[in-house]
Amino acid sequence: MKLEDTIVIVASQGELKVYKVKKYEKTIRGELNTYYSLDLLNALDYIDAHKKLHEVVTDEAGRFKHEINEEHELQNERKRRLIKEIAKDIDEIVAKLKPEQVFLAFNKEYNPKLMEHLSRETKERIVKNVPADLVKIPQDKLLDHFLD
Repeated sequence: MKLEDTIVIVASQGELKVYKVKKYEKTIRGELNTYYSLDLLNALDYIDAHKKLHEVVTDEAGRFKHEINEEHELQNERKRRLIKEIAKDIDEIVAKLKPEQVFLAFNKEYNPKLMEHLSRETKERIVKNVPADLVKIPQDKLLDHFLD
């Protein structure tokens, strides 16, 4: 698989990292070998994703009157908004960089929802979609998760 003009996007509900695949060629014992590595282009943190519900709800008196179901709905709404925000950021990155292909990783539980919110143009460039949270994987091991 040709990896020139490929970006790797790994995201979770707390952060997003964008890498550019770099190709290196080296001659060893008269044989040309090709190697690939990743260069970090951008990293975003989603601060609100790290906050607890009580840190977001500002009405102190009202907070104690919330039903469990209301809090659950509020948490679900925060997740929906965050996934939309992540999809928007991915769309903007892909539109700006215009890579030939994209490798994407987003956690298994929310991967389908993220895909729903991505633009058609972005989806057309995604050649590998790994339903896993790979944000914390060391950079030198990350590409292995997309190549089989």
